[in-house]
Amino acid sequence: MITAFQNDIARFLAIQALGRQRTTYPELARAVSWPHPQGRGLGKHLWEVLNYTHDQGLPCLTSILCIAGTRRPPEGALEFIRQVYGPTDIEAEQQRVFEFDWASVAALAFEQPIAPEIDFDRIYATRTWGFDPMEWGMTGFTHEATRDQILERMDDRPIYIVYFCSQHAEAIEGTDGRFTIAPENVARVLGIVEVQPEKAAHDTHTAPEAVRDMLELWGRPRWQFGLTNSRAWEFVNPPWTREALPHARSTSWEATRGIVELTEEEKRLVRQYALREVAVYGHELRQVAYALREPMHTTYLAVCEDTDLLAKTRAPAGARLVKIGVSGDTDRRLRDLNDHHFAKIFGLRFRMLATQRWPSQDEALAREAAALEWALVNASAHASGEYFFMTERETMDAVTKVKPAKYVR
Repeated sequence: MITAFQNDIARFLAIQALGRQRTTYPELARAVSWPHPQGRGLGKHLWEVLNYTHDQGLPCLTSILCIAGTRRPPEGALEFIRQVYGPTDIEAEQQRVFEFDWASVAALAFEQPIAPEIDFDRIYATRTWGFDPMEWGMTGFTHEATRDQILERMDDRPIYIVYFCSQHAEAIEGTDGRFTIAPENVARVLGIVEVQPEKAAHDTHTAPEAVRDMLELWGRPRWQFGLTNSRAWEFVNPPWTREALPHARSTSWEATRGIVELTEEEKRLVRQYALREVAVYGHELRQVAYALREPMHTTYLAVCEDTDLLAKTRAPAGARLVKIGVSGDTDRRLRDLNDHHFAKIFGLRFRMLATQRWPSQDEALAREAAALEWALVNASAHASGEYFFMTERETMDAVTKVKPAKYVR
């Protein structure tokens, strides 16, 4: 098993992979708060991550950790990869990493606590200079027509807008630190606001100090055609735009003048990051107790038994598709498996064949690891990640690894 810190490293690399991005040692060091800015000393932790992904039958995450300005890891790292994974075509391995669904690896804890009220089917993004909902009770636009078009699109229901900053610090016209992008916010995704289908103006929805700053800088208020912000959440650790909003960040003026809809990939990426609610100008902060995800204390085995469907894959004749995993909520996990876009596209339907709750998350993870090790050796074929093709007998044997039999004396 890897440590919590090593899990943070693996999770950062997996997030890059979800965005189909390579990364560098300085970026990794910054992301995990490593004391040396160039990442020196991370080698022993990366070695453990390398062995972990191999032992779990996963693609080699460390293969996308490259020398700055290149598409390849340093030669020393390549040697370590070959020691563990054997002869490796690094570009092909990187492609495997990009194509793998890392959100399916429960041990990487992708199910972060998020505000459940955020409707990710009605979420957009806008490019801005910062995120200060305590002074701004509205999302403002330069042109009235832009505001009215968005209002019409809302269909009398709230939408959610992700605020992000340009990678170009000079892109905003403000001066003296007012309405300029703070250095730490350049190319970052800062927060999300809930926007109501109500017109808003500076005199009622913006703090007087902010209005005064605009008058001093430009002689008139800017972004005066607004829509009411009712709630807001800031990212606990603001992600890079290239990691969370790879499409929106690349749009031209659409995201600056108005809003752009998030792609399905971006919705999946954004919701991986932890949020905390903050106050909005003119609205009292509601003290809502968010329940963090329950510890992953239950091992499970889910099975798809549609042999006609599986016959169209590389599954051995008559085999079932078996998923071994661990979760804090197996009902929700089953829904996630069956609601996954690949499951819907290809008609896969899983059912829970066995579950077993353990005294602690650590024990559950250890039991899961042992079950996966067993499956790598004994299953008819390894499909991908935590998925295996198994005969009926192999499936029953796997059940005993996830849910050991009780012995009566």
